[in-house]
Amino acid sequence: MAKTDGRLARGQERRELLLDSSVAVVAAGGAGALTHRAVAAQAGVSLASVTYHFPQIGDLRSGMFDHAGTRVGSAFRALVETSDPGDVAKLAADYAVLLVRDQRDDTVAVFEMIVAATHDPTLRPLVRFFNDRLADLLVGAVGDRFSALVVASAIQGLILGYCTQEQETDFPALHEAVSDLVARYSTTAKDN
Repeated sequence: MAKTDGRLARGQERRELLLDSSVAVVAAGGAGALTHRAVAAQAGVSLASVTYHFPQIGDLRSGMFDHAGTRVGSAFRALVETSDPGDVAKLAADYAVLLVRDQRDDTVAVFEMIVAATHDPTLRPLVRFFNDRLADLLVGAVGDRFSALVVASAIQGLILGYCTQEQETDFPALHEAVSDLVARYSTTAKDN
């Protein structure tokens, strides 16, 4: 096994710092605020460091969206591992609260990606992947793929609405709304 002098690890750490900083920039100012200079300032590094790792703004943008989406996905997987798989309504509600309360910056960045995908076709596969993951969680509870996509979209709308609240977020109300939505669709699926 070849020894390294630590440059690879330092490079990966720097890339992680830049991606974390890019998520913070987008969460604070929207996708339009993402520039090499803004990320350099947020990370406290030189502009050259950012352009070395992400030569084009498109590289930085897609890297940031992928990074935020990966962290949102990791949070979901961790939640699934500790939840009752039979209670999809509670799992979906817990996930919605987690995204707004604990993963807000990543969640806002993912929503910025969804909006950006309306005019940037290169982002659409990431958005489809994100939507499909949520629908995959729901399909067993709501009966079919179409209903799962409808419920997933409604949950995303609730999450986005709660991310925009300026006052203290009412997490119990968000939990109840998502749980009720999934439970209603689950009941409808069982009745059909």
